[in-house]
Amino acid sequence: MKNIELLKDPTMLSQGIYLQLAVKLKLLDDAIIRSNEPEEVLTFTYKPPINTRFIIPWRKVKGKLRRLVLEKQRGLKIEPECYLKDALCMRCPSCFLFGGTGETNEKGPYKKQNYNILSRVLGETFISTSEVGEIQPYTENAVDEVNLTTGQALMNIVTVPKETEFLGVVTLRDPSPEMASILVDNMNRLTRLGASTREWGRIRTEILGYKLSDREELSAYDYVPPKDPINGLKNIADLKLPEVDESYKNLDLDVKNLLKKYKLIT
Repeated sequence: MKNIELLKDPTMLSQGIYLQLAVKLKLLDDAIIRSNEPEEVLTFTYKPPINTRFIIPWRKVKGKLRRLVLEKQRGLKIEPECYLKDALCMRCPSCFLFGGTGETNEKGPYKKQNYNILSRVLGETFISTSEVGEIQPYTENAVDEVNLTTGQALMNIVTVPKETEFLGVVTLRDPSPEMASILVDNMNRLTRLGASTREWGRIRTEILGYKLSDREELSAYDYVPPKDPINGLKNIADLKLPEVDESYKNLDLDVKNLLKKYKLIT
């Protein structure tokens, strides 16, 4: 099998190269991770030996990651008016990495575009490394809005307990060094997650290692305890990725040149 490397430049057509990051998330305090039901936390029952686990859907991780990328690129003065969901510029590092629909641009300075961009950042459900035990609700006083007093009512909040660890895999399709640098940097900047991150949901993110292949080979489902640990990972430092600020600037130029090449922008 030939040696697979990061692409020199981003491409429009897929080259069939996948950079997979094995990621561990650890809750530093309780987190509110749920769907639309305020009284439930998200769990899923797998076949033995995994059984019932807490889960974090990929869409929650991806949404937070994209916002972090947008924050960083705004700080670098790259398309500062681009934001979710109604004013995507469709020509910046964030849009190129996470995708977008040109027809949905309804607000902001950008006009509608006649092209879509598929997400190059792929993911899966994060699965807790331990089984779900007894779930303890957190109870606090509700505040009366008229006289600003407490003790009039109680609220029950169901949380995932602190120190719970999750395992997942984040995949970057057809990665260039700049794309990989941006993704790795923002994975490391992921410090809060959940439905109420002002006072809950602090996390520690650890990239356990990476695998570069012509297919997606890793999945948390195959490795959560009591199954086998992940073997054959390489240290992310071995990639020797470029400095992240320069990566944003260079990828921004590459994306715009690529779109001009295909006559999608002028």
